Amino acid sequence: MEEHCGARRGSYIWGRSIHNVRIEWLWVDVTAQVGATWSENFTMLELHHGLDINNVNHIWLLHHLFLPTINNQLTFLAQLWNEHQIQIRNGPNWSPADMFYFDILVHGVRGHALAADLSEEELEVYSVDWEGLHDVTLLHSQHENNAEETGWTSWLGRVGPPEHLNEVPVESPQGPFYPEQVAALEAVIAEWRGLAADSDIIHLWNIALAFCCTLHK
Repeated sequence: MEEHCGARRGSYIWGRSIHNVRIEWLWVDVTAQVGATWSENFTMLELHHGLDINNVNHIWLLHHLFLPTINNQLTFLAQLWNEHQIQIRNGPNWSPADMFYFDILVHGVRGHALAADLSEEELEVYSVDWEGLHDVTLLHSQHENNAEETGWTSWLGRVGPPEHLNEVPVESPQGPFYPEQVAALEAVIAEWRGLAADSDIIHLWNIALAFCCTLHK
C-alpha cells in the first residue's frame, strides 16, 4: 500500500491494528480453526513419525502432501467469514460481503482520497473498538503474536513504516524427484489425499515417507 498509494499517508496500519479489532478477531479464528490444529499435527509427526524439520526433502514432502488441504481450509474459512453476520451497534447485522456491496450502492466506488473533515486527533481514534480492546481472548492473541510493542501508528502524523518489520521469509523447497516419480507417489497416496483427521494425516505421511525412501535408495 505504501508503494501503490504513496509513503507516509496512512494507507497501511503499522503495528497493532487497534483501529480494526475485527481483523484481530479474524486472526484468532484462523489460529483456532486452522493454524493450531496443523501445528499440533506437524509436531506429532516430528516427535513420533520421523519428520525431520531440518531435512529439505522432508519439508518438500510436507508441502506436497498437506499444503493443498491447508489452502482449501483457509479458503473455506475466508468464505464463511465473509458471509457471517457481524453485530453492528445501532444498526442492522450485516456480513462483510453485505457491507461491501451495499456501501458501493450507497456511496459509490471508493478511491484513495482521505477524509478532509477529520483532524489528526480524530484520525488517531477513528474506528477504534474500545470494548473489543478489553476482551481477554483478543488481548491474549495480541500478546502471543505481538510480543514487542512497536509504539508506532500510521494515523497520527501519518507515520510509517516502523524501524523493524516482522518478516518470515518462506521459499518453496525444490523437489528431489523427477516428474514420473512424483506421479508414482501420487498414485500411492491418492486414497488419502485431502483427508484431515489426525489418523489420516499420520497414515498419509507414513506411507508417503516410506515410498519416498524407496525412491531415494
